[in-house]
Amino acid sequence: MRTISSIGKREFIQHTSQYIKQAELQGGLIITHQNKPALKLIAIKNKTTKDLRGLVPHVKVKGDINDPVFSGFDEW
Repeated sequence: MRTISSIGKREFIQHTSQYIKQAELQGGLIITHQNKPALKLIAIKNKTTKDLRGLVPHVKVKGDINDPVFSGFDEW
């Protein structure tokens, strides 16, 4: 497992692009202010269909999915 390192806010501001690359590789970065954690920068991984399994247990559609939501909506 990758460890998330921490750096000071001033150091992050001075070398932002370097630390963004580091956060992408490590999965995240904690930015401190006065030696206290202030922000957490986390990398977003690409979502695949495998990552989405289990989020929606089942979907039940009632009626015709192509019907307008509001009555008279298709009449101008």
